[in-house]
Amino acid sequence: MAEQITALVVHRRDEAFRDLAAVLGRLGIEVLHARNCEEAVRLFKQPKPVDMVFAGVELPDGSWTDMLILAAQSKSYLPVIVVSQMVDIELYLDALGSGAFDFITPPFLASDLAHIIRSAIYKELVSVKQNLSAQQLV
Repeated sequence: MAEQITALVVHRRDEAFRDLAAVLGRLGIEVLHARNCEEAVRLFKQPKPVDMVFAGVELPDGSWTDMLILAAQSKSYLPVIVVSQMVDIELYLDALGSGAFDFITPPFLASDLAHIIRSAIYKELVSVKQNLSAQQLV
């Protein structure tokens, strides 16, 4: 049996993020919630690792860029998906250019989220394989 995927959803409480968490749950993803960066840091330190982060654009004590910094400090690849209430092409380009894995807006369709999750997991597997190959060269 495959290990369950855990997603951290970091946002100010609102309906769109409840919808996102509900769809993730229906996909079999364990969902952890944080309302701000401080709570996210605490959840990153739990024994069971977080596999991906869905980060709201603005947080009470930071923003999605803070989640990118936290993810970069992770011991393994940790994709960050930026979640915005509206389509903003400039923000989309900034997020992807800064290292976010993806950028999504409501409505959150199970098929779209499943594709993003599969792609993120595939990228993680490729990253692990490349790291192992590089270590073998040393």
